Amino acid sequence: MERKTIYRVMVSSTYKELADHRRAVRDAMPAQRLLPLAMEDDAALPDQDLIDASLAKVNEADAYVGMISYRYGQRPVCKSRNPNRLSLTELEFRRAVARGIPICMFIMHPDHPVPMAEVGKESGAKQKLTAFVKLAKKDRIYAEFKSVDDLRTKVVQSLVKLREVLDGRVPPSEPPAQPQQAPTLPTIPSEGGMSKAAALSNIPIRVPVHFLGRDDAIAAIDAALTPRAGRMAIAALQGLRGVGKSTLAAAYAERRRADFRATWWVRAQTADGMSADLVALGVRLGWVAADAKEVEAFEAVRERLKDEGEGVLLVYDNAIDANSVRPFLPLGGAARVLATSNAPSWRGIAEPVEIALWPKAVGADYLVARTGRAREHAEAKALSEALGGLPLAHEQAAAYCERLGIALAEYRRRFADAPAPLLDATKDASPDYHGGLTVAKAFALAIEEAAKLHPAAEPLVAYAALLAPELIPLFLFADARQQFGEPFASEIAGDGLDEAVAALRAFALVDRETIADERDPSVTTETIRLHRLVRVAAAGRRQGDALEGARRVLVNAMVAVYPRTVDNDPSVWTRARRLDALALDLVRSEAVPGGAETSASYLLDRLATYRYLALGAYSEARPLFERALAMCEKALGPEHPSTATRLNNLADLLRAQGDLAGARPLYERALKIDEAAYGPEHSEVATDLNNLAALLRTQGDLAAARPLSERALAIKEKALGPEHRSTATSLNNLALLLQAQGDLAGAGDLREGARPRASLDRHEPRQPRALASCSGRPRGRAATP
Repeated sequence: MERKTIYRVMVSSTYKELADHRRAVRDAMPAQRLLPLAMEDDAALPDQDLIDASLAKVNEADAYVGMISYRYGQRPVCKSRNPNRLSLTELEFRRAVARGIPICMFIMHPDHPVPMAEVGKESGAKQKLTAFVKLAKKDRIYAEFKSVDDLRTKVVQSLVKLREVLDGRVPPSEPPAQPQQAPTLPTIPSEGGMSKAAALSNIPIRVPVHFLGRDDAIAAIDAALTPRAGRMAIAALQGLRGVGKSTLAAAYAERRRADFRATWWVRAQTADGMSADLVALGVRLGWVAADAKEVEAFEAVRERLKDEGEGVLLVYDNAIDANSVRPFLPLGGAARVLATSNAPSWRGIAEPVEIALWPKAVGADYLVARTGRAREHAEAKALSEALGGLPLAHEQAAAYCERLGIALAEYRRRFADAPAPLLDATKDASPDYHGGLTVAKAFALAIEEAAKLHPAAEPLVAYAALLAPELIPLFLFADARQQFGEPFASEIAGDGLDEAVAALRAFALVDRETIADERDPSVTTETIRLHRLVRVAAAGRRQGDALEGARRVLVNAMVAVYPRTVDNDPSVWTRARRLDALALDLVRSEAVPGGAETSASYLLDRLATYRYLALGAYSEARPLFERALAMCEKALGPEHPSTATRLNNLADLLRAQGDLAGARPLYERALKIDEAAYGPEHSEVATDLNNLAALLRTQGDLAAARPLSERALAIKEKALGPEHRSTATSLNNLALLLQAQGDLAGAGDLREGARPRASLDRHEPRQPRALASCSGRPRGRAATP
């Protein structure tokens, strides 16, 4: 199917009052395949040159769109060219009438909220405006508007009519070769007194008044766009959504505009957008005719850029990835290309330029400048840190504070209490960011697009957002994938997890990092990290029962990967270090997800054991052991064997801290529970007997300790055999007791029997039992949870 012709349309108005109105009209034109030509795209000129440049644009145009406000407009002074002192807008309108091209007018209604103040101090300005409005309405496509929003609703209908007229009219009789001639550009003074053509530009983004903190990035772009022998200079701006990539590209184009004869914006989200915008450039440069078929015109423009691209800067904005842009790049030559993208993989064709988040000092400067609250700089720093340095979030925060007249400290308090509603406050969204997207909506759309690339992307980022703001090891998902259920478990099997991460990285939703262990750099872990505001947006995708279920799944998954032998196996401590903060956050709150209490109790016990036996952090371990015990008692009851395990391990810690009086009743209670649960001859009972005997020995109650040790040894020999490591531990403990009683010969005999088989363990800390119920048969240090 043949594509529609692109028509060039001159857009004219009294500029100062109608900046937002002009933007509304220009934004609606691409959908009708109308290319706007406007004087704001060119540099300022003297009056005579201004008339020539304006009328030249009308001569270039296939149609004319004019806007009239209360003000008659600028009346250039030139006796020969404008003897009647008509406004520039009316001069342009009259040239369009003389050329016979279609005209569409938008006229401000008397009820528009802009006050009818000075319509012109010169004599006759009011009368000229009235006459101009009357003339503009005669036999034209026109609409009256009462506000910018009212204009937006009417502009589409009017432009559709204009398009219909253009498609149906006979082209003006012009010499056939004229569309191929390069348009005459207005000239501006250059260094040394010479003149050069004013830069052709269609940059659609207005650079913010408070554009801060990007000098280093501008310098990095300059470096990346430095021509290198043998290849075209291409730079790719990368970074998180809302970090300001498009704004930076527009600012760069504006700052370097004098260095180029054309700075041209290309909508890179779609193939159609790239093709249409490049053809439009070719039309403006006179390389192709306005009515040329687009496919042939596009190829012609690519060739001309290869041969004549010197002095042309192309900005491919919001590109999906490098592969989507590659077919629309010039075929080589001296044109320079600047792309903006969320995707990370550009090194094959471009020099990446990473756009960093704002440091809090820059963020604070922006908040202060944007709100005018110069005395609140300290609070601005704190708020900038809370916003994670994301420029779009700073703009929303500043707009909110300005609109409601509240202090930055108050916004920070509200943000801490409920960040999600503030990040989705449409009233405070920047109109310059993708049509007024909020932070929340920008990230939500990104997540939806990532899910189109891989089905596991959405659940992966949603689960990750519910974890602590730390590096998240990917083995949490890979090794525990069955805990997540279907279809997610199957979707991340094999290389599915890597593909899901790649889909999220394509939209800058996560960073992937390889982390070396703090103590052994040869051991590395693949991890992902989420920006704090991505976490807020993604976490909100699960509500109510779904949120509770997701948190329960994460607890169970953490239990599945947390090392069970963390008490006595240093080789697993690397994994424990990677999981520690994440696991602790999952069980830190009293509000453990329903149905996950037993798993949470196990996890608390392992976290406490890691602090107690691996880190020696007794004071940190104690509250975790206590919570593990309380949670197990509540979930399974005070007489459950798993409660005995929790009692035993807490007692071990108290004993190590020297709190023997506190430890003794816990050991005694554990012994009583296990005797009732397993019977008096079970190996678990022997472990309890050993530990209680060791404590009594430390207290000096040797007489009470001896029968407990002897009974423990007898049970172990019968249940486990004389060669078992745990039997040897009981032998050693009894030997220590006999030595303390003065029976050195008896102690020596026992030690001789224990030496080949065991270490010198004096007590036996116990691991939690089976995860489903925190029960099962503990087996000392080698127990399987």
